[in-house]
Amino acid sequence: MKKLSKLISLVLCLSLLCPTVAFAAETKQITESPNMQDILIDSTDDYFIVVSIPESEVESYQNRLDSDPEFRKNEIQQALGKSSATSRALPPGPIEYQSYMYKSDIKAVVDAASGSGAFDKWLTGLGWTVSAADIAGLIKLSKKANIFIFAADILGTLAQWAQQEREEWWKEAYKDIINGTISAVRYTIVQNTTEYPKVWRVFERI
Repeated sequence: MKKLSKLISLVLCLSLLCPTVAFAAETKQITESPNMQDILIDSTDDYFIVVSIPESEVESYQNRLDSDPEFRKNEIQQALGKSSATSRALPPGPIEYQSYMYKSDIKAVVDAASGSGAFDKWLTGLGWTVSAADIAGLIKLSKKANIFIFAADILGTLAQWAQQEREEWWKEAYKDIINGTISAVRYTIVQNTTEYPKVWRVFERI
């Protein structure tokens, strides 16, 4: 009877893990191919867009971005999904992965690292309003090596993609999430369905 119970438990565990493992493997294959390289194609206060393209296309793609303003504009509009670069919609194509970083997520990481109540104590000490300069203290409490790793861990991505944007962008994002100016940072991976295989990574303040 014990053997049967163990067998049932094992089957249940595998049934729960397999979809996750399969999804992770699929996403890894699409987004982490050693033959792909990342290029930051646009960055504003509200979002930044990273495109992954085959290494064989990198030089010509980058040259075209640099020399053809209309091409760059079209690429940005495609990444945003509509005709206006201010629309902040998602690119067309299958969404491979999406995650959010809310204030509750930041609090959970800090409390897990420095003890229950650590985040609220830190925030109370600042008068419940933080500045970009205060974010260094937040990162210290999180016990993460840097601001990019903190964001990457919450969003479920690699630090190399978070690092495509400046540290100041992330400081402002943390500050505005905690102060309630924005709700979250959303991270989306979208597989491009046109031209050569590309993956869009869109980081947005929402």
